Amino acid sequence: MILRRGDVGCRFRIAPGKRHSRRRSGLTLLEVILASGLMVTLLGMVYWFYDSSLKAREEGMVRTRDVQLARVILDRMTEEIRQTVGNMPGYGPGLFGMKHSLSVNTLVLPDQIVARRRGLTDSKVAGQFDLQEVRYYIAWDEENPDEEGRPRCLGLVRRVTKTFNQTKIQGASEDAEEASEDAESVAVKEELYAPEIKFVDFRFFDGASWWEDWQLSQGNSLPMIVRVTVGYSPLYPEEEEQLELLEDNFLRDEDLREALEDDKYTVFVRLIQSDANPIGTRLQREASAFSASDGGI
Repeated sequence: MILRRGDVGCRFRIAPGKRHSRRRSGLTLLEVILASGLMVTLLGMVYWFYDSSLKAREEGMVRTRDVQLARVILDRMTEEIRQTVGNMPGYGPGLFGMKHSLSVNTLVLPDQIVARRRGLTDSKVAGQFDLQEVRYYIAWDEENPDEEGRPRCLGLVRRVTKTFNQTKIQGASEDAEEASEDAESVAVKEELYAPEIKFVDFRFFDGASWWEDWQLSQGNSLPMIVRVTVGYSPLYPEEEEQLELLEDNFLRDEDLREALEDDKYTVFVRLIQSDANPIGTRLQREASAFSASDGGI
């Protein structure tokens, strides 16, 4: 640059060959595309990590809830099965089991309301007994099928009969009939106990073999062990017909044992009040199976 004297101010002049090109500040299109792609990739990774964490947390919560519910159901079944009484005259066998249903006569204590003092004008309380019948089974709704046209599985039902041989009062007044109906409704309680439980299976051990049903009516009619399995996936009749062709090797051979499905849980209930010498029970069960042409598993 050349500075000339006599100028009022300082003037600068760029000598020839000394000029520099001025660059424009900003980003090129390629840089914008690369930056956008990198940002989208990072955001996608963050979203994938967040979504997978939420799914894992939700699956863990569902699995924990299923395990807790199955444990509560199995604990209650175990308690009632262990309190089963033997064959009582007038009340039948203490345990009557099928493949997907079970009825047991258990010993219980009456409610406290029975022991309370009542006046002459107080309403009557339904009679109670220290022996009650409990039945478990899976309920199906055949009138409202699902999308595939199969019966809709409603869940596990628990039916409790608190008073045996409950009869209604005939030819009495309306108040007496209403009281009788109330007593009957209290004596028999049937409820959808666990809608989430869609599968239940019972197996019975007589000391030598496992059976799919237990229908003895003489002597000590209790099995030695009851195997109870509950699950969250229903077993439809057509699927069960296919499974009947397969042999249940869960307890027969250790090499052929397979783990249960993830949604099924099993417990083995030992009945200490069963016959210590189960030869008679085995003979009865074998005779019953022979007469009914039903083999063991």
